[in-house]
Amino acid sequence: MAMRPPAVCERSGYSLFSNKPWACGPERGMHMIKNIIFDMGNVLMRFDPMALASHFASSQEDQKLLCEHVFSGPEWYALDAGSIDEEDALSSILSMMPDRLHAAAEEAFRNWDHYFGPIQETNDYARSLKERGYKLYLLSNAGVRFARYRTQIPVYDCFDGVIVSAYVRQVKPDRAIYETLFSTYELEPAECFFIDDNEQNIAAARDCGMQGLVFTGPDPLPSFPPLF
Repeated sequence: MAMRPPAVCERSGYSLFSNKPWACGPERGMHMIKNIIFDMGNVLMRFDPMALASHFASSQEDQKLLCEHVFSGPEWYALDAGSIDEEDALSSILSMMPDRLHAAAEEAFRNWDHYFGPIQETNDYARSLKERGYKLYLLSNAGVRFARYRTQIPVYDCFDGVIVSAYVRQVKPDRAIYETLFSTYELEPAECFFIDDNEQNIAAARDCGMQGLVFTGPDPLPSFPPLF
């Protein structure tokens, strides 16, 4: 489902995936960037499975089991794809875990997003881009739980559009989800710049005609001139 907010039904430095990763102005043969598309996990919000697991289990061994089965198992990716509901996913997860961890696993599954915190520097950067006249979009692999925690993203109120994988049943890096973004919000790929922490997702974005940056931390981030 494409969303128009506010209503909705990781290290330092960066690497670039382009010889000329962005146009800083209306230069000959280059497109002016007008739209900045952000990933969510480990770009705007910090997703650290071990840190999350530490809220639900005390021993490192148990935390690793929670990471493996709750946050990294096939159910997690099926939730992102919108191919399983949360109760079926939880039942499947519990069937793979020792009985002694069932309570902790269920609590982690149901409440992990309470500890899903922002990367403030990137949110501040996004807000500054909005103030400079850029349109902002979110393109994220996430489950339908997104509807519950979306307002924890500090810059959420600035988005001109949101595409979440579970709602459209398409996931990055499949081309279809990028095409859904373009068609839903009538975007020209050459006018879009994508920031994601996954190299495959940036490579796929470039194949669709966007420019992009593989995010590895909030300092430094590319500078764009005001559009006003």
